[in-house]
Amino acid sequence: MGDDEGKVGDRRASFRVGPEHAGMRGDFFLALMAPFLSRTRLKQKIQTGESLLNGKRYGAANRLRPGDEVELTWRPGAAGEPAPELTVLYEDADLVAVDKPAGVAVHPTGRRQSGTVVHAMLDRYRGEITRSLEHGDPTFYPGIVNRLDVYTSGVVLFGKRKTVTAEMHRRIGGGEVHKRYVALVRGVVEPEEGTIDLPIGKDPLARIRLKHAVREDGQRSVTRYQVLERLAGHTLLAAYPITGRQHQIRVHFAALGHPVWGDLLYEDEELFLRYFRNGCRLDPSLPPRHCLHAELLELVHPSTGLPVRIASPIPEDFLAIVETVRS
Repeated sequence: MGDDEGKVGDRRASFRVGPEHAGMRGDFFLALMAPFLSRTRLKQKIQTGESLLNGKRYGAANRLRPGDEVELTWRPGAAGEPAPELTVLYEDADLVAVDKPAGVAVHPTGRRQSGTVVHAMLDRYRGEITRSLEHGDPTFYPGIVNRLDVYTSGVVLFGKRKTVTAEMHRRIGGGEVHKRYVALVRGVVEPEEGTIDLPIGKDPLARIRLKHAVREDGQRSVTRYQVLERLAGHTLLAAYPITGRQHQIRVHFAALGHPVWGDLLYEDEELFLRYFRNGCRLDPSLPPRHCLHAELLELVHPSTGLPVRIASPIPEDFLAIVETVRS
């Protein structure tokens, strides 16, 4: 459907309910068809009549029948911080990988509802997403394959279709995607190489909800590492997460007494709370980041079966911190 009604710039799409979606709630169906909008936003659209069922208003809990027509009106783009300009490291018909700078969130969460990597991907592929939706085919959508913390830089991979993203999630869960990080940590790490096998779970004593800790009843978490260079009171190393727990590398090295440089959350929680608005910077003259960089992803392509190697060069701000420590 076109833009001839409503506000200038609005988009409209119509989705026909198939037998496979019979009995599904209206808001669940919309969430499948328009994954770029949050569940809360979709419910609001149902309430305001920006989504119609067979041309009439309906409730989020309404059950759908085969042949029903669900319409949706939305406006491309979002107010707030502009989407970041990202370097594309790899792209083909199935996958796209970008280089995320430190300080940029991968997806909207909490206070960060704009200016994320996801917003950048939606801007880049908005035309293709819109054409797909307007033809009732929601399969084209850049979905996140791997996530990085806000102050971590490096490779972020997306699948271009839902089936590709789901397959890559399966492969990551099965340990078929290999990752290499570079980290600058406090102290002298011994031995030169090793494996950290410590379970991780939520930190029950933390004042910050997302903080994790090594705990006996946590999930098994394994990180291999190799020392690259020893500096004054610091160690530059490569880390290879075998499992994929949230904050895994940060938690593991902090538990050994070697927190990642600039990672106030795991080095000093009080300082983190105090300097949160300063971007977790130990030194205000240096960029807002901690020294953890997702340097490499290696995988087998889901369609061709060929090996794919996606690398992100260590950014200048990371190198500047290393040089400061070195000198």
